[in-house]
Amino acid sequence: MHSQPSNTVQKLASVNEQTWITVGNLAEMMGDHDKAINSYESALRHNPYSIIALSQIASIYRAREQFERAVEYFKRVLAIQDSHGDTWAALGHCYLMSDNLQEAYQAYQQALYHLQNPKDAKLWYGIGILYDRYGSLEHAEEAFSAVMKMDPQFEKASEVYFRLGIIYKQQRKFDPSLQYFQYVLQHPPSPLNESDIWFQIGHVHEQKKEYDAAKEAYEHVLSENPDHAKVLQQLGWLYHQPDTSFTNQKLATEFLTKSISADSADAQSWYLLGRCYMAEQNYTKAYESYQQAVYRDARNPTFWCSIGVLYYQINQYRDALDAYSRAIRLNPYISEVWYDLGTLYESCNNQVQDALDAYQRALELDPNNAHIQQRIDLLRKPVSGSAAPVPQDVTNPGQYVQHAAGSGSMLPYGQVIPLHQLLLRSSH
Repeated sequence: MHSQPSNTVQKLASVNEQTWITVGNLAEMMGDHDKAINSYESALRHNPYSIIALSQIASIYRAREQFERAVEYFKRVLAIQDSHGDTWAALGHCYLMSDNLQEAYQAYQQALYHLQNPKDAKLWYGIGILYDRYGSLEHAEEAFSAVMKMDPQFEKASEVYFRLGIIYKQQRKFDPSLQYFQYVLQHPPSPLNESDIWFQIGHVHEQKKEYDAAKEAYEHVLSENPDHAKVLQQLGWLYHQPDTSFTNQKLATEFLTKSISADSADAQSWYLLGRCYMAEQNYTKAYESYQQAVYRDARNPTFWCSIGVLYYQINQYRDALDAYSRAIRLNPYISEVWYDLGTLYESCNNQVQDALDAYQRALELDPNNAHIQQRIDLLRKPVSGSAAPVPQDVTNPGQYVQHAAGSGSMLPYGQVIPLHQLLLRSSH
């Protein structure tokens, strides 16, 4: 007896909901997103469970990069229908952009379970970035490569190729890295420009010890942008290297000083300038430069290792021990720090066993280092008149600047299936 009015109310609510959704769609088409949101909210007053209205509001907030608000509405959609793969994928993207990596991982995993066709280039682009953020380079490489196989005309192809170039550089696969950087040279991904790509090309050549090619690439950047702080920094360090055809400590100092003038906030430039002063045995200026570096980045283990070497050279052994200990606390996996600790134990207090332990740890981290092995052999079978050991500074200081927190071991694998395996599973 009461069902007819009830049905009428429901129909009226449904009509009102659809009307407000139509108004919202028109507002979106006209670019009036505030009006669109208000219209969709009006639709929700007539039907709080309107998936269309909730999804549209979430998408607008996502496009505006208001990711927290977008997450709120995407989660409301999933509370109604938790098997909607596209919504899980969009939620994963919002978490990723908010740097909430654990939640992004879980959302992408749900997307792969629920999407009818998980071979979606945009989805795997996001998954690639997620792996890259975690420092899981192999999985990131797989994901980005999958993107280009799924859609060779992918809208962000140049960014994907650039990211692959960076990944291959970090994996020391220098030839494919160079190929990708040269490929995107004419069309760099926004907001990068051609100079940024030349910088990467120079850095790869430098890692390959192709110093002349590296110098040429860096100079190419400076011809376009003479105040490019990072290029001035790299070129200064290049002139400092003893095994190039153009070694010049004076020019090294000049370029690093110019880099600091262009960007005085970069701790690495101050640190490298300190290394140049150390090579000149100008310990006062080296100390001042290291102090500036540490003031800007107190958690860089390389800085503390070099400060330890400086203290050792001026016979402040307790300060050297403190500096080495601090470096080890920050990163216990740097061979040179353990070697330097060994030289300190050996030279100062003749703590042979402590020195041996430190050298052994250094050798574990750098198994092919004949110099460390030689030092261990000398301690085990002492030879009269053998020279006292000299501490070694970090050979490649740049490798400890990046990815301090990035590690594949952080991935929340536990009981869940790695994302790249889900892609393989879906293809069978």
